Amino acid sequence: MTYTAYFGRTRRRLLEDLDRFLAAKRKDLAPLRPWGRDVIRRLATFTRKGKMIRGGLVALGCEMASGRVAPSAVRAGTAMELIQSGLLIHDDIMDRDARRRGAPSIHEQYARLAEEPGGPAAAHYGMSLAICAGDIAIFLAFEAMAGLPGPAERAAAAQRLFAAEFGLVGLGQMRDVEAGSSRRTPSERDILDTYRVKTARYSFSLPIALGWILGGGRAAALPVLRGLGEDLGLIFQIKDDELGLFGSPKATGKPVGSDVRQGKKTLYAVRLMERAAGPDRVRIGGIFGRPDAPDADIFFVRDLAERLGVREEVRQIMAGLGRRAAASIRSLDVDERRRAALLSVLAHGLSRRS
Repeated sequence: MTYTAYFGRTRRRLLEDLDRFLAAKRKDLAPLRPWGRDVIRRLATFTRKGKMIRGGLVALGCEMASGRVAPSAVRAGTAMELIQSGLLIHDDIMDRDARRRGAPSIHEQYARLAEEPGGPAAAHYGMSLAICAGDIAIFLAFEAMAGLPGPAERAAAAQRLFAAEFGLVGLGQMRDVEAGSSRRTPSERDILDTYRVKTARYSFSLPIALGWILGGGRAAALPVLRGLGEDLGLIFQIKDDELGLFGSPKATGKPVGSDVRQGKKTLYAVRLMERAAGPDRVRIGGIFGRPDAPDADIFFVRDLAERLGVREEVRQIMAGLGRRAAASIRSLDVDERRRAALLSVLAHGLSRRS
């Protein structure tokens, strides 16, 4: 089964469970006017637009361990997607991103509801309501995890792991914000460490481990699965950086070049500053971190990354991570060889997605 086919199948199950879970919460929150019904509707729409890779990985981990996707893994997958929505809502506020998943960001949606749209007061109003909506999504995720069906000891182990991981995500985000506002150029190791804590662990290591635990997998395999997840997550984040510079807004749902305008310290940014010389270095120094940089400047950065070989170098980093992930996959003692083959497809698909 291909990467696309597997995640398409699991996505349907996750959407059904998400709808059931939010329908029950809608009854509880609807009387809390005017925002109870509104926030559930927006969170449902926002979450449904996601690719649901994290929820799919919970299902995959469970299937590798037991040969089937348990109801507890589906519900844990729903929790992963809800908490991802909350984190993205907050992330868009910090990054000042006006669009997400092909639509206005949640804080932009709420800003348009202000009594006097368009000004600083409306922007603050929108951000304030969006912070609350993001918090609600995160609390709903923990509620979903608290009600996991199945063996109590597996549910408790999964709940502990879930709760412990997300404090680290916050620290990773703080590192990312600090790096973006600092004049200091971090090392590539620093960048990868930030990616590991901010994205890789919770997006890949955590869901795979959750599924494995809920499927009754042996604890001895968890370190290998966690390491595999980190490598897959690093590939995912580095590819995300590439798409942010070279992708199309229609495909990514976000403006191209937003990382450049925000001055984010990506592998592309660091290597470009190392490689560029003369007028090129002067020009990109005035582009990175400039919120109003025109598209022509973004195209210049993109062309320079191609011309100096930076894009190919970063792709080689992803290829190295892919080889390490493949070695981890080969070391797994998994009865269903098809599951190991699917992870190989996943490692390949992450670096080639558009």
